[in-house]
Amino acid sequence: MYLDQNSKLKIVSAQLNQIQSWMQTQLLHPSELSKEETETYIKPSSKLTARQHLAIYQRSYIARLRACMQAQYSGLSYALGPQIFDQFTDFYLNNHPSKSYTLGNLGDHYAAFLAETRPDKEQTVKETWPDFMIELAQFEYLINGAFDQKSNENIELASSKNTDQELKLLPIFNILTYQFPISVFYKSVINEHQPELPQMQTSYTILLRKNYQLGLFEINEGQYHFLKHFESSQSVTAAKNYMVSHFGVPVEKMDLFWKDWRQAWIEQGFFQIDL
Repeated sequence: MYLDQNSKLKIVSAQLNQIQSWMQTQLLHPSELSKEETETYIKPSSKLTARQHLAIYQRSYIARLRACMQAQYSGLSYALGPQIFDQFTDFYLNNHPSKSYTLGNLGDHYAAFLAETRPDKEQTVKETWPDFMIELAQFEYLINGAFDQKSNENIELASSKNTDQELKLLPIFNILTYQFPISVFYKSVINEHQPELPQMQTSYTILLRKNYQLGLFEINEGQYHFLKHFESSQSVTAAKNYMVSHFGVPVEKMDLFWKDWRQAWIEQGFFQIDL
């Protein structure tokens, strides 16, 4: 019986899929294999057996995944320490193996994984250090996402000459709050200041991107609520009225606050105007 070209391609494709599936299983879930089974897929050389070749692939693959995760979560790696971070990462990868052609989204579920596996999950009274690690992972995930996010960079930044009605937040603009000073800790780590782990302290942070560069800015509680309301209402007047009605800020004082905030935020590049 002769096979046509399409039939031959189907057979080769099925064989390739089988080899790829076997290799992926051995990389992600190494197991003891017999000499015969290993040599079905990997041939020995004059210096190394088939199992030794496979072991090289396994070590290299895990090392590459660890390095990728460390790059995505450098702050968390510092906070946990390299050895513990690698242990968490191996456990995470065992439960969430890469299924994409790119490793850019390898750590997409890391924060949720840390929350799900925290040691005091079932306890009524919980420790605070897992909360810090989870928040730090969430923050670094946002950092990675903001860096890669697709957005129109053809914008015109606002100046002091623009009216309040013309002001609009940048396309990539995150108004964040955490139980810990996450942004301060993160910046200290990447600047190699070797910070101590922080105590619980509510923090408010802006994460933005302009001209393909990320910016991190610390703000206070009042500024956080003002910007959150401005984000939803797209109105400076509505945000000022919200601060007056919900927080009892006198109108005259709110006007003075806004005058200072406006100038500082324009200089920091918070606002764009419609072209």
